[in-house]
Order: sequence, then C-alpha cells, then structure tokens
Amino acid sequence: MSVRAATECRTRNDRQSYFAITRELAKAQFVLADSELSRRLWQDVADRDLEVGRILHLLYGGWAFENDEDMLEADQQFLALETL
Repeated sequence: MSVRAATECRTRNDRQSYFAITRELAKAQFVLADSELSRRLWQDVADRDLEVGRILHLLYGGWAFENDEDMLEADQQFLALETL
C-alpha cells in the first residue's frame, strides 16, 4: 500500500470515528436527554484524545446527523478552518 493510500485510509477511518461518536452524542443529548450517557461519551472522547472542537462543530452545526454527505461537508469545512 502506498503512503498516499495509507493516509487516505487513515483519514477515512478517523472521519468515521468522529461521525460515529457525534451521532452517539446527538442521540444521548438530544433524543434521550441522558446526562449520564452523555458524560460517558464525552469521557470516551477525552480518553481517545479526539478533537473536541471538531465534534462540537459536527454536533451543533445544524447538519443532518443521519446524512453522510452533510456530515462530510461539515467535517471538510471544519478541517479547512484549521489550515487557514
């Protein structure tokens, strides 16, 4: 596997991790209103050293969580902000 292919694979897996935890947090906070589950999920974010700002952008940006294209667009917007 080339370096570029490995980087793309890692980026895809990383993005899917962010999407999954964001969806779990959205369900815990907005659907279930489960503060204990939310607390545990945020602890998981910290334990995995995930970027909180990236998750907050996905969580509160107003995008449809079930729509991968919306989530991808939102994530790309956030990552573009980091490179400015």
